[in-house]
Amino acid sequence: MRLPAPRRIGLAFAVFYLLTGCSLPDAGVSVEGDLKLLYAPFPLNNPPRYWHYAERPAKLDTGEQSKANSLYWEDIDGRIALAMRPAIDSFELGRRTNIAVLASPYLSFDWLMNASARPGDTELILGFRAQSHGDWGESDLGAGKPPVDHVIRLPIGGDMTGIKEWQRDYFDLSALHRRYWPDTDTIDVRLVWIGIAATRDQGADVAGVTYLSHILLSR
Repeated sequence: MRLPAPRRIGLAFAVFYLLTGCSLPDAGVSVEGDLKLLYAPFPLNNPPRYWHYAERPAKLDTGEQSKANSLYWEDIDGRIALAMRPAIDSFELGRRTNIAVLASPYLSFDWLMNASARPGDTELILGFRAQSHGDWGESDLGAGKPPVDHVIRLPIGGDMTGIKEWQRDYFDLSALHRRYWPDTDTIDVRLVWIGIAATRDQGADVAGVTYLSHILLSR
């Protein structure tokens, strides 16, 4: 399924497991209630709390060899961005959250592609869970990739013809969820996983690099 959105980003979805969630402790939430993700680099071979490799790239060395990896950090136009080369190897790097979509429903992120990259080489993976299934508390985050009820996959990128600047896309998470699961009461729905992955069904150019920065959840 495809959903019209800024920069012609599409939407596909899958349905998976069950569980629940509440608010996220110690999550780097700003005084405005925003949750900032991917605003600063971190060691890819030792991600910080709540981050996890669902599929770890084969090579995670640093320095001169970093650009031979599927994931590495690069300074682009004065900002440190996550560079993704899905043709090198498959990957899914993600972060647990536990956010009510009605409380912080707006997702934004910045992206840039080089001349060899194509829209949808990489995706943002959003995992949702309904609070009504079970009885979870703030300390029940656990480790690794969480079970979820629903998954939304947002292809990253768009038409860059004549454009060389960073682009920003916005999504209303509660509206996305209601569109495909209208029978689920959104008041119960939590966003429990934000992942970055290579697209499963599209071969990427070996020289294609998509850059991602400034993932933000806000009210």
